[in-house]
Amino acid sequence: MTGGVRETSASGAVGTESVGTEAAVAAEAEGFVRRFGEVWAAPSPERLNTLVHPDAVFVQPIEREVHGHAEAAAFWRRLFRLVPDLRGEIVSWGHRGGVVYIELRMTGTLGGRPIEWTTLDRIHLDAGKVRHRTANFDPLPLIAAIALRPRALALFLWTRVRR
Repeated sequence: MTGGVRETSASGAVGTESVGTEAAVAAEAEGFVRRFGEVWAAPSPERLNTLVHPDAVFVQPIEREVHGHAEAAAFWRRLFRLVPDLRGEIVSWGHRGGVVYIELRMTGTLGGRPIEWTTLDRIHLDAGKVRHRTANFDPLPLIAAIALRPRALALFLWTRVRR
C-alpha cells in the first residue's frame, strides 16, 4: 500500500478511512503546489492573494507579521517596489499532514542589480489556501544587498515610512 496507513480492527478487518484521508491531503498539497508555482512564475499582489486564506498569517525575516488579505496585498506591493521583477521557482517540496514545505528560489533585480535567495516556506493549508506561512531564510545577505545599493536602501526606507 502506497502513501497510506493501514488500520486493523480487533476482528482483523483492514480499514481504509485513513488511506482515503491521506490521499485527499496529498491531492490538496499537490494541487496547491502546482498553483503556487504557476503564480510565482508571473506574480502580482492580486494573483498571490488567490493562494491566501482571508485569515492568513505570514511570518518572515525582515518584515513584521502579516494578517489577512489586506495586509498580505500591502506586503506584496512593498516587496514588488523593492524587486519589481521578482519571480519564484520551486526547487523542491513535500508535505506531511496539512503542512506543505516548499523550497523556493527567488530571483529579481534589487537597486538595479540581480539578486537571488532561497527560502523554505512552511505552509499550513486550510481549504487549499495558505492559513499560516513561515518563511525560513538567512536575511543577512538580503539586508547587506539593500544596504549596499543606494536606490534599494532609499526605497526600502521609504516603504517603511509609508506603512
